[in-house]
Amino acid sequence: MTSMMKNLRLFKYLLGLSCILVIAACGGGTGSAPDGAVIIPVIPVPPVTPVTPVIPVPPVPPIIPVIPVTPGIPDPLPELRILVIGQSISSNCNEHVYPAVDNVFQVGKDGVIKIASDPFEWADCNHGSMWMPLGKKLIGAGIARKVIFMPIGVGGTKVADWQAGGVAFGKLNIAIGVILAQGIKFDFAFWHQGSSDSGTDKDVYIQRLGEVIGYVNSKIKVNRWMIAAHSRCGMAYDRNIESAQLIFGNAPELKRYPGPNTNLLGDEYRFDACHLNEKGQEKMSSMWLDSVKAALE
Repeated sequence: MTSMMKNLRLFKYLLGLSCILVIAACGGGTGSAPDGAVIIPVIPVPPVTPVTPVIPVPPVPPIIPVIPVTPGIPDPLPELRILVIGQSISSNCNEHVYPAVDNVFQVGKDGVIKIASDPFEWADCNHGSMWMPLGKKLIGAGIARKVIFMPIGVGGTKVADWQAGGVAFGKLNIAIGVILAQGIKFDFAFWHQGSSDSGTDKDVYIQRLGEVIGYVNSKIKVNRWMIAAHSRCGMAYDRNIESAQLIFGNAPELKRYPGPNTNLLGDEYRFDACHLNEKGQEKMSSMWLDSVKAALE
């Protein structure tokens, strides 16, 4: 009997202990545990922070500089060769003297291509030209990487002076001989003359100019002729000569194109009412640039 009672008390003790352990494990109960009871602490689990996915950023392509291109001229010409025939304004009789410019050259009297600066070797005067700033602008506009001039003008000449027996005919033939010896071909020939022909009949001027250009074309290779309008010097201004030049230069089927009109430049562009000052030289070079662009388009 005694043994049975002991067993019953042990059973009750073990049953109570089991309940306490179950309640502790389940987090239940707020009171103190009985003496001798083992309490298993509940360790809180920290919340899981969601991880933001890393989206790869595509590499930024390098910035390629845009080089301005002259409309109608997608790529600069490696070289642009220009023959100049005319009177004093075309032949270094202007006010401002320009130094050498990168990649602007001239055909020397010996036929050698050399660095250009004012005055040019073939020039009739020893002052300034419009060709140095024009060369710089042709390169800057992306038309050519290198520009070569050959200005052979003679001051005060009439168109007839460039024909056989004229005072400029000898110089013209000497230049042609140098050109042929060196095998030079010109992209352009500029005609810049006219004020000395004041009073000449328009049709006569057109006929004589045609003969001069025909003679040059029979000797050397010129791709395009550009005819400037020039009939003003001092008090003289012949509109018939201007009209003749405008008509003659408007013949693209014959590879003749209009050059700039010097007559549009007022006295503020001239230092002696005829020849150009620095402002006039710069303006005239810009006008020649526009004419070249138009002819190439």
